[in-house]
Amino acid sequence: MIYLALAILYLLILDRPTFQLLKLPLVQHLFGAALCLLMVLWQLKGQLPDSPPVHFLGVTTLVIVLGLRLSLLLVPLALLIPPPVLALVNNTQISIDELQLWQWLAVVVAVIQSYLVLLASQKWLPRQLFVVIFVGGFFNSILSSVTYLLLQALGYSWLGTAPNLTSDYLLITPLLAFPEGLLNGMALTMLLVYRPEWLKHSLWNELPRP
Repeated sequence: MIYLALAILYLLILDRPTFQLLKLPLVQHLFGAALCLLMVLWQLKGQLPDSPPVHFLGVTTLVIVLGLRLSLLLVPLALLIPPPVLALVNNTQISIDELQLWQWLAVVVAVIQSYLVLLASQKWLPRQLFVVIFVGGFFNSILSSVTYLLLQALGYSWLGTAPNLTSDYLLITPLLAFPEGLLNGMALTMLLVYRPEWLKHSLWNELPRP
């Protein structure tokens, strides 16, 4: 079921111009750097005793820099490359279970939600620097973090792997959402100040510059 949902989604969204965009040198560098950063970020997980592992997402900044389609193309690479590498280093077997596929689906939903919030803020809110940073970066990433954690809780409950972790995910959602918003808001602020040219291939190619 999860395989089918992901396959249909990617067939509907990814198209030939998406891969042609990767021929641009700047896009190649941004794509490679974002892939490396997310692979590291998603492996830096925090976990309290008897609680689920959690990590920052960073998908809102990813969508702002790369846009929707390239972000969706990057997500499975960032999720599926580390397991075989870690298995090779630790000399263990590679295992990809339904829970990892559910995590892939949860990240994809968070990416799409971030894109839709960016689209809505572009359409209905004034193009001011305050709106860009606090709505497009801070508030948007809080929503994506909440969505991701709720979907993770639903996945543990639905797949039945660890139903007792569902309530734990609900408890830590407010604790992780605010730092996620702060992280993405700061990243967007620094991009607007120091590297506004990195945003020219994304949805916000006409962002106001400070």
